[in-house]
Amino acid sequence: MAERSKAEASTEPTCPAGKDPRNLPSGSIEVEQKFIFGPGTVEKLVALGATPEGSVSFCDRYYDLPNMRLILADHWLRERTGAGWELKRPPQRLEGAAGSGSLTCAAVENQVPQRSPPEAPTSPPNSSRGSPQALKGGGQSHLAKQYEEVTHPRDIVDRVCGLLGVEVAAEWQADVAKMAEQLGLNEFARFVTLRRKFHLGDLNLDVDLDEADFGYAVGEIEAMVSEQLEIPSALQRIQKLGRQLDLDMTTPVPGKMSVYLHKFRPEHYEALVQARKLGKVGN
Repeated sequence: MAERSKAEASTEPTCPAGKDPRNLPSGSIEVEQKFIFGPGTVEKLVALGATPEGSVSFCDRYYDLPNMRLILADHWLRERTGAGWELKRPPQRLEGAAGSGSLTCAAVENQVPQRSPPEAPTSPPNSSRGSPQALKGGGQSHLAKQYEEVTHPRDIVDRVCGLLGVEVAAEWQADVAKMAEQLGLNEFARFVTLRRKFHLGDLNLDVDLDEADFGYAVGEIEAMVSEQLEIPSALQRIQKLGRQLDLDMTTPVPGKMSVYLHKFRPEHYEALVQARKLGKVGN
């Protein structure tokens, strides 16, 4: 990596999680919209009745094969200090569901030695499906995105191995770290985030104001849902809060990962932009 932030160069902090995925059912869907916040954002949130939930600092590490097989399929394997492992992936299309869409993942040659590849695992009964692209709800197009958050170790192992076309070894059953090591999944991104958290009970929304250690700050309005049919309502609530905060909800805002890769991993960034998994980061 060409540059290192002060936080990375110093002794690694003990990072409580910004959101503990162990408290969420594996297969929950995160509906989120990012925004750029200013000096008056906190005051506006408090005026709207948002409850401050304190600040936390956490360290995220992301893993993939050298050929970027996971991220080019929009699967993000992350280890968060204090929270453990999580796989964020686009929910699959629910046939006949209003507003759902399909995702065609980039075809990338698998460089992992294969052993009688099984069929990709199906989603567990409690998982929801949809599209990670711009969603539609309430008759409008939105920039909000959705990802299924897989947090149970066995589910993570099954889904990663299914995507890579390898059999699940017995010793990987509940050990994501061992699977990552033996499959040659290497860390390609690491950064520390200071997060200020707020909750709006009337809208059932969380707002996070993040400051990453590589010099980027971004806010996020987030709703967690368990079923595809709940997404339109979540979108409406997110849009309502955006209007109340006087936010620009029509201009795409890059996330921390997009900016990090643009700055430190240009080969990853360019590959993801070409595969239409990331939008371009402005100069």
